[in-house]
Amino acid sequence: MVNSHHKEENELTNEQLRLKVAQLSEELGEVKKELKITEDFYKDRFETLNDVLFTVDNNGIFTYLNSAIEEVTGYRIDEVLDTPFAEYVHPDDLPGLLKDMELTIAGVHNPYMFRIIKKNGDISYVHTTSKPLVKNGEIVGINGLMVDIAKLKNIEFKLKEERDKAQRYLDIVGAIILALDKNGNITLINKKGCHVLGYHEDEVYSKNWFELAIPESYINDAKKAYSKLMDGTIDAVEYFETPVKTNSGQKRTFAWHNILLKGEDGNITGTLSSGEDITERKKAEEALITAKLISDNAQRTKKEFVSNISHELRTPLNLIIGYSDLLQQEAMGTMNEKQKSSADVVKKSGERLLELINSIIDLSDLEEEKVEVQKEEISLPLFVREIETSTAPMASKKTIDLRFELESDFQFIYTDPNKFRVILYNLINNAIKFTPEKGEVHVNIFKRSEDVLEVSVKDTGIGISPEEQSKLFQPFSQIDSSLGRRFGGTGLGLSIVKEFLKIQNGKIWFESRSNKGSNFTFILPVAYKS
Repeated sequence: MVNSHHKEENELTNEQLRLKVAQLSEELGEVKKELKITEDFYKDRFETLNDVLFTVDNNGIFTYLNSAIEEVTGYRIDEVLDTPFAEYVHPDDLPGLLKDMELTIAGVHNPYMFRIIKKNGDISYVHTTSKPLVKNGEIVGINGLMVDIAKLKNIEFKLKEERDKAQRYLDIVGAIILALDKNGNITLINKKGCHVLGYHEDEVYSKNWFELAIPESYINDAKKAYSKLMDGTIDAVEYFETPVKTNSGQKRTFAWHNILLKGEDGNITGTLSSGEDITERKKAEEALITAKLISDNAQRTKKEFVSNISHELRTPLNLIIGYSDLLQQEAMGTMNEKQKSSADVVKKSGERLLELINSIIDLSDLEEEKVEVQKEEISLPLFVREIETSTAPMASKKTIDLRFELESDFQFIYTDPNKFRVILYNLINNAIKFTPEKGEVHVNIFKRSEDVLEVSVKDTGIGISPEEQSKLFQPFSQIDSSLGRRFGGTGLGLSIVKEFLKIQNGKIWFESRSNKGSNFTFILPVAYKS
């Protein structure tokens, strides 16, 4: 019987154990479910974060990243995992970042900012905070959070620019911070305000602002306006300008920015204002107005002057040049060699003066943006032949080899012929003028691209020294005063060439060395026609 009883107890115990195991298994399943829910919960949130969660080991290798890495850097997770973090850090910022990480490993909480290099090569700013990752009492890496602050940095840069501007302005003109109660008594004024007004702080507090700092002729009107502001009869004006008198009796002008101060019950208790001394600015504005009036008057005078030149000088000069031609052709009777030489001098002087007048008028029109581009179809070979015919006599007088090379696969272009003629003539004329006898001037015209013409004018002349090159294309400039006397010229040709090209979306540049010649090249957008 005893053995049977023990057997039942054992069987009961085993049953209890079985039930206990089943219960524990069920509880374990519930725990696993809870763990799975928790894991999914955190995983969902980690993966939807806009910021990068990361882990790096002691070798600086990424061992964990959430999906935000792609949004911030452009790299996928699989492209970054198992790679060194240093590959993505701007080289200039890497030394500082390594020092900050050493502080983090040492237990110092030290958030840091640095630049990263994105997959597309762009540079961006990030802010990172991290902590050491400890396992079994040993530091095995770093866990951290990386935030993209590129937009914030951009705002910071802009704010810094504005702050620097404001600071420079305030350093020059000064600023007052001023608080008044309902009666206009001073309840707050900063040291800058005391300094500008010329008072000590203890001389200012509780004094009536209007009686202290407003010129006598303005006091009554200022007090009345302030009283109406305090009782709500008139609305507050955020900005206004008033005269202010200093302790020394000097009168200054201040610009004020204001807000109303209110108590807990909503009633007006006074004003808070920032005041800027704009006395010098006002003087400057008045000076600018005066200068503008003077400038406008000068512009009118200049226009009238140029207009008079056009009418009063061009006409007689054309007559001088025309009659000089007739004299040289002996249309009015024979002349001896001395008379012919004198007539030639008269003609050349007239032509040179007419060239100067025409150049001044062209430059004046360019400055006033009165020059219009009038395009038409022209035969390029005929046009080049015309330029060659008009410049050949100048070259032949100095036995200069003047050659034109024209690409032959097009015949007609669509451009402004008058401006094209001025551009080419000026460049070729300069090349001939500054090339010694028996030298060479080559003009090469070809198609740079489908709608762009390229022209180069190369000579074997005196060249231009590096220190003189900066003067080119400036109106009335000569590369050397002695050369100007030797070779003549108005100093306007190249400046007009540059402006004529500019208004047609063209461009000019040059290569030159002293005594090695020059090569002027320009491009001009045109419409080719076969």
